[in-house]
Formats: sequence, C-alpha cells, structure tokens
Amino acid sequence: MKNELLQYSHDLLEVKIIRWEELPDFGVYSDQVLSIIEKELSFLDFGPDERIITPAMINNYVKLKLIERPTKKKYEKHQIAMLIVITLLKQVLPLTDVNKGMELQIAIKGLQEAYDSFCTELENSFYLLNNCIGTKDDFSFTMEHIHKENIALKMITLSLASKLLTQKIITMEGINKRKALELDLNDGTKKGESSFEE
Repeated sequence: MKNELLQYSHDLLEVKIIRWEELPDFGVYSDQVLSIIEKELSFLDFGPDERIITPAMINNYVKLKLIERPTKKKYEKHQIAMLIVITLLKQVLPLTDVNKGMELQIAIKGLQEAYDSFCTELENSFYLLNNCIGTKDDFSFTMEHIHKENIALKMITLSLASKLLTQKIITMEGINKRKALELDLNDGTKKGESSFEE
C-alpha cells in the first residue's frame, strides 16, 4: 500500500493550479467555466458518478452571493478564480466559512494576490505531505514560515491536502481488503474442489 500512496503523493506534486494571469481575460459561458474547473481540479477525483462542479452548483453560489451574477450569462476572470477556490475549500469547510475566509484573504491581499497565494500554498502542502510519506520517521510538521497573517491559509490548504490523502488511504484499504477477500474465497473454492475430487 505504501508504494501506491507514494505514487499518489507524487501525482499531487505534479498539480499546478492555473494562476490569475492564465485565466481568460474575457467573459466565458457556464459550460466553458465547467471545462476549465474540471480540467484544473481533476486531481480531486470524485469518481465517474460524481462531478467536481455543475451548473446547479454555480447557480447556488450566485444565489448565496459567494460570487457575483454573470454579465449577459458570461463569467469573468475574478468569478472563475473564486469558483476554483470555492470548489476546493468546500471539501473541508462549510460554505459560510468559505465565504468568510475568502473575504478575509481578499481584504488582506486583494483578489489577484489572494488567489495566487492560495494556489501556491496548496501546492506547498502537497509537497510537505509528500516529504512526510517518503520519510522513515514519524510524520511531523513544523510551524516554520507561519505568521498571523497567513496561518489560516496555511492551515486550510494543509487540511485539504490531508483530506485528499486520507481519502486515498481509505479507498486503497477498501480495494486491498476486497482483493484479499477474493483471494481467500478463491483459495476456499480450490480447496473445496480438491477435497471433493478426493
């Protein structure tokens, strides 16, 4: 299992979330927003039966005033950035707290810097967890480079990275147990067949 876990953590190291300057400079329709977010956040891996984001979710975020209403059904750069952050943060926080957290970071840094900082911190969290998994020692985290103005950002990105890793461990445990059960059942069948023949 550890090899599979290492591979998954290495895969997360390859995640590079789209930055502010790379987002479209023009308005895009809902289906294009969905394509951007599904492509950028494919590492969330909800499985074939569940989508990362849907038109209904976007409409809900508009109703809740988490993002502004689209202009002539088109979403601008700042709305796409906020949808990416909302989609990620709602994995570990209720939407009311997601909204408060975004407002706080935007007030401190402005929208562009807040968005890019969030992306960078999440990638840093993937890197930190990868290092922990790769070590023979017990997991340990230090509070280096954490200051009062960035502690919330560091903690939430680490929480998200930890949740993804935990979900992977649970999934793999389930797969490994199922494989072991199938092997036991097959062994039992073979033993039963051989004893019957005797």
